[in-house]
Amino acid sequence: DNLDPDFTVRQNLLVYARYFALPRAEAAARADALLALMQLTEKSRAKIPELSGGMKRRLVLARALINHPELLVLDEPTTGLDPQARQLIWERVRKLRAAGTAVLLTTHYMEEASRLCDRVILMDGGKILLEGAPATLIAETIGREVVELLEPDEALTAFVAERGWPSESSDDRLFVYDRQGAVVAQAVAEAFPRAERLIRHATLEDVFLHRTGRTLRD
Repeated sequence: DNLDPDFTVRQNLLVYARYFALPRAEAAARADALLALMQLTEKSRAKIPELSGGMKRRLVLARALINHPELLVLDEPTTGLDPQARQLIWERVRKLRAAGTAVLLTTHYMEEASRLCDRVILMDGGKILLEGAPATLIAETIGREVVELLEPDEALTAFVAERGWPSESSDDRLFVYDRQGAVVAQAVAEAFPRAERLIRHATLEDVFLHRTGRTLRD
């Protein structure tokens, strides 16, 4: 995180502001505003080792904003954070976008990309697989819903194939993609009453796994 452990939270922001030749009064005002934005005001006098991982991540984000950048580059901003810290950072990033800051985000969290990005590029092995708005990629690649069939036997797998439903298997599950998941689930329930099934909305993660495979890699 490159935060200086010898300085307090507020001092880290003030020192960084000097790189941009900000007047002291302006730097102090920006630092205080950013600490409030990131809910770190009460920790302004704390040293870096006293902060939790989530607090450090929020401070790094605050530091990146000290010069009011037009473009903010975020690399895995919420990796390893608890749900509360992740939600807070997501909320702050959305506010920055609404205020006109362009955000370039790299992440392995498909949910994060769906929530924060107007446009995404899905990559695998250094190659671009797909590009577009999250909702568009989901609709065009998967459809509206996914039906997960748990531990399907050969008969159930054949049943799905015979009806031409797009599907793929992974370990103990069969994923069926359709715009009307309830219809698929009902047909399965009538033919295989004991089959365990789950209906859910399709996600960007489904798109990525559909294109790259659901098998675990080294």
